[in-house]
Amino acid sequence: MKVMIINSLYYPNIIGGAEKSTQVLAENLGRFGVEPVVVTISDMEKTDYVNGVRVHYIHHSNIYWSYYSKTQKPWLKIFWHLLSLYNIVISKKLADIIRSEEPDIVHTNNLSEFSVGIWKVIKKNKIPLVHTLRDYSLICPRAILFKKNNVCRKKNPLCRMILNFRKFFSKYPDAVVGNSHFIINEHLREGYFKNSRKYVIYSALESSRINRAPVDKKDIEFGYIGQLSQHKGIEFLLNTFKESNIADLHIFGKGITEAYEDYLKNKYKSGRIFFHGFVKTEEALNKIDILVVPSLWFDPLPRVIFEAYSYGIPVIGSNRGGTPEIIDEGKTGFIFNPESGEDLVSKVQLFQNNPETIIEMSAYCIKKAEGFLPDKVLKEYIDIYKYYYKKGNTPIV
Repeated sequence: MKVMIINSLYYPNIIGGAEKSTQVLAENLGRFGVEPVVVTISDMEKTDYVNGVRVHYIHHSNIYWSYYSKTQKPWLKIFWHLLSLYNIVISKKLADIIRSEEPDIVHTNNLSEFSVGIWKVIKKNKIPLVHTLRDYSLICPRAILFKKNNVCRKKNPLCRMILNFRKFFSKYPDAVVGNSHFIINEHLREGYFKNSRKYVIYSALESSRINRAPVDKKDIEFGYIGQLSQHKGIEFLLNTFKESNIADLHIFGKGITEAYEDYLKNKYKSGRIFFHGFVKTEEALNKIDILVVPSLWFDPLPRVIFEAYSYGIPVIGSNRGGTPEIIDEGKTGFIFNPESGEDLVSKVQLFQNNPETIIEMSAYCIKKAEGFLPDKVLKEYIDIYKYYYKKGNTPIV
């Protein structure tokens, strides 16, 4: 069985967890007798091999490549979104790749650069189609349901037009997978995927290793790992720790722009806040005792949470998006309200006043991490692939 995996970005063009999760899926399928092939968008046209997986890189065929979208002017972004609604050039290129590869299943993921028009191309070729939701790009042009430092569910005329267009094409996937219950429910609430079978499969760890044991100590180090951007709650976090002066806070990650990163370093300068820049996740996790995930947006499923679990590290996470689904309150960490700095401080104090809690929680974290091991997640996807592979070619909707 050959599975074609499609995602807007792929290694080495990685921005966030969606790209990592897609790569983990592709690189592990071969161990289960499934042949993977990847199609992605780039600024050049080429076919290459990444860790043994054949990857087709298609030129973006738009006014700019979305990998650099953060530095583009707002008026250019409007034109980009309009062109990406149905990118005919990319659809034709994909059709050629499908004819040459002849996949048995096509598994799409983030499609902001491809456009949902490729779903029609896939179904015209009578190939079973599975789609995984990893962001909100189908229901929000900004893909994060976040605007002006707050959650945004309102739809202006442009948003509504884009939403209705993409909703129409959501009739094509045979199956839709949410990487959390929250994200799939958000799409169903908007009327998407009425004809699709629904599943929830959490993303997988990159490694099968469950790593370090916790160290009993009095000085507890708290940390943030990820992109430094407003919707991820970085300013809320920095402001809370600076004002309370309650603990050391280590920040690992790059700013959404260099200017924004410099702004954060200057505004929240403190003897107890340390900016380390971008480092590998495992290096960051080896330097902290508690991870804080202060998301203001509805983060579908922060990878860094279950990555922390694999190191026996408890997590303090906001009550937004899919985060509460994977934090067992009082066992693997605590959940807080990101509208209240006092609530976050109280959770920090729970660990400071009871440092032995970290040792106790570590065992639960390790156990929780086992549910995100690659083999478990891969088997869930392969069961879906096999269902449609046995079912044979599916008709055009």
